[in-house]
Amino acid sequence: MPDLEVNVFNQIIKLSYQENEKERLINAVEILNQNWKKFSHLHGKASDIKIITLISLELQDSIANSQLLKDNMNTKDLKIESLQKEIENKNMESNKNLSTLQKFELELIAKNDEILKTKNLLDEIYDELVEIKNNILNKNHE
Repeated sequence: MPDLEVNVFNQIIKLSYQENEKERLINAVEILNQNWKKFSHLHGKASDIKIITLISLELQDSIANSQLLKDNMNTKDLKIESLQKEIENKNMESNKNLSTLQKFELELIAKNDEILKTKNLLDEIYDELVEIKNNILNKNHE
C-alpha cells in the first residue's frame, strides 16, 4: 500500500491507502480542512479537541442527512417502479379492451350487413306480395 502525507487540522499525517482510494482520501482531507477553517473563529477560544468534536458532529449530521436523502430517493424509485408497472398493466388492459372493442365493431358491421340483406330480402318479398295481390285483384275484377 502506498503512503500519502497530508495536512489534516494543521498536522502532517502519513496515511496508507489503496490505489483506487487515493482521490477519495484527498477529497476527505480537503473536506476536513475546510471544516477546520470554518471553525477558525474558535481557535484560541476552544481546545482543538472541541473543534474536532464539532467538525465530527457536523460531518455525522451530514452523513445522516445524506442517508435520509438516499433512503427517500430509494423509496421514490420504488414508487416510480410501481407506478411504471401499473401504467404497463393499464396499457395492456387498454390494448386488450381496444382489441375487444374492435372485435365488437367487426361483429356489429357483420350484423348490420345481415340486417341490410334481410331488409332487402323483405323488400323483395313485399314487392312480390304486392304484385301477387295486384294480380289477384285484377283477376277478381275480370
